[in-house]
Amino acid sequence: MVWHRWVGLAMAAFLVIAGFTGAIITFQDELDAWLNPHLFQPAWQAGQPMLDPYQLQVRAQQQAPANTRVDELQFKLPQNAQAAHHGEAVQFRLTPVDPQASLHADQLFIDPQSGQVLGSRLSTAGPFQRETLLPFLYKLHYSLALPGVSGRLIMGIVAVLWTLDTIVAFFLTLPRRQPQSKSSYWQRWKPAWLVKWQASGTRINFDLHRAVGLWLCSVLLIFAWSSVMFNLREQVYLPVMTKLMPFDLSWRSIPKLPQPLTSLPMPWPQAHQLAQQAMQGFAQSHHLQIDYEDRLRLDRERGVYQYFVHSSADLRQDRGNTAIAIDAYTGEIKGHWLPTQDQSGNTFSNWIGALHMAQVFGLPYRIFVCVTGLSLVMITVTGVLIWSRKRQSSKVVKTLQRKKWHRSGA
Repeated sequence: MVWHRWVGLAMAAFLVIAGFTGAIITFQDELDAWLNPHLFQPAWQAGQPMLDPYQLQVRAQQQAPANTRVDELQFKLPQNAQAAHHGEAVQFRLTPVDPQASLHADQLFIDPQSGQVLGSRLSTAGPFQRETLLPFLYKLHYSLALPGVSGRLIMGIVAVLWTLDTIVAFFLTLPRRQPQSKSSYWQRWKPAWLVKWQASGTRINFDLHRAVGLWLCSVLLIFAWSSVMFNLREQVYLPVMTKLMPFDLSWRSIPKLPQPLTSLPMPWPQAHQLAQQAMQGFAQSHHLQIDYEDRLRLDRERGVYQYFVHSSADLRQDRGNTAIAIDAYTGEIKGHWLPTQDQSGNTFSNWIGALHMAQVFGLPYRIFVCVTGLSLVMITVTGVLIWSRKRQSSKVVKTLQRKKWHRSGA
């Protein structure tokens, strides 16, 4: 009880931020496109074909801000007028030529027909422009929008405490042993799952805190532990999980080069061809069905191309996350990433990550995640109110005891 009270108080502000921003960014893409139609909604020209991925990459590089690179190809393009009309601009990630230099923009939005830039933005900027509001809320959600690693470290520590406290809170709802009781265990536990709406405001507040937390206990545990995975993967998550499940860590184990690549190792069409050949062999050996290509990126720090496709191993329907990393010069596979059908640790991690980010089960689950975020805020606020009322009651009792002592002494 003492742990739950004081750890809950210590986490309260952080959980309110995480829950509220999480509820909003569940619909980040839709809200972002609604706020910024000039970035996401190109004007559709009937009869005009789409540019191919190579042409789009060239146009993007030509129009990118000075001292930035477009080190990727985007293959998942709008297929028809209806898709383009509903906001299917092609987004490119910008990287600095000088890794030490500050960026003025890290996202570029391109019309897939004309190749013209619709706009750019720095996703790490503040919330005071509509272009950067949703990216700011996303960063606020996982790192408090603090620079460097400090925000992620803070939220990672909160996630560890949240994970432990969720387990403690569950056990606090269990009924105590009563050997002489005639009621069954379930009958004594049942009130913890219910809210007595006819009771006083204090009792309703307590019941909401306990019952909603109990109903959402398993979901909150998934969100808490996946938050540890996102923010303290190397420090906490993997040391714990590798003792329980096998992992393939080849994707994250590719070492950095002594110096990042300063020039393009080969033309993009040649790199694409090498990636396709490597993926074809990889898919055959892992019995994968490839549905479509998604993107190809050059990682200059590690000297590899990262090739993403959508396959039968993917969890998301709208994005391909089956990937291989190939040597930027030879095409040799250096690592791979499979959402499922790999080591059980990888599959488990990808599932809790997809559940956390509402990337599975369509719109109904996204609504559920949004409501869960708001419920987390409610659970936290009701918990603070319970503590506040108990503190006030304790003060009143101490005051009465003090007065009684003075009277008896007089």
